[in-house]
Amino acid sequence: MLRTDDAHARTTAEAVARASYGKLVAYLAARTRDVAGAEDALSDAFAAALLDWPARGVPDRPEAWLMAVARRKLIDAARRRVSVPAGSDQPSENTA
Repeated sequence: MLRTDDAHARTTAEAVARASYGKLVAYLAARTRDVAGAEDALSDAFAAALLDWPARGVPDRPEAWLMAVARRKLIDAARRRVSVPAGSDQPSENTA
């Protein structure tokens, strides 16, 4: 059985997903030109919300929280792509 905080967090995440998922993906994809990456980042943000919100409470602006987390996930993914050459399992050495 879910705790009240867990239920509130889940209900809020579901409501935001229904109301804003398309808008959030469109915004992220417009900035990165990568719809699949935007969807992955937003999915990761929702997963993070379901872990974080029950413990810390639902933020006043859940859409903004999700957008901030998703943008950070996209930045992290871009950094990983830059530091790991295609077809390699090892990060490249920084020569700078």
